[in-house]
Amino acid sequence: MRIKISEIKEGSITPIPGTDCFAVKTGSKIYIYRDQCPHAFCQFTTAGQLEGDVLVCTCHWAKFDLKTGTSLVPELTTEPLTPAKYRIEGDELMVEDCP
Repeated sequence: MRIKISEIKEGSITPIPGTDCFAVKTGSKIYIYRDQCPHAFCQFTTAGQLEGDVLVCTCHWAKFDLKTGTSLVPELTTEPLTPAKYRIEGDELMVEDCP
């Protein structure tokens, strides 16, 4: 699935159409993860918020490092976010694998 890079808004959680993944752009970096919290399985596109470089699931307040996907609240979950494989083609981002 493809999405134009310009459609990924700075500092917001952007669903990638046709996949179960979302993208976040901060500066020149783009992060893509599966749209499911490993703690309570809520979707970040409906129950997530960004606090700087921290992704928060508002279902039960699990927090994750946006850059690494690591859980920041191990008493809720030690499972990290699931990253997606992607590549950049011109002005588009192509998701190759959204587990």
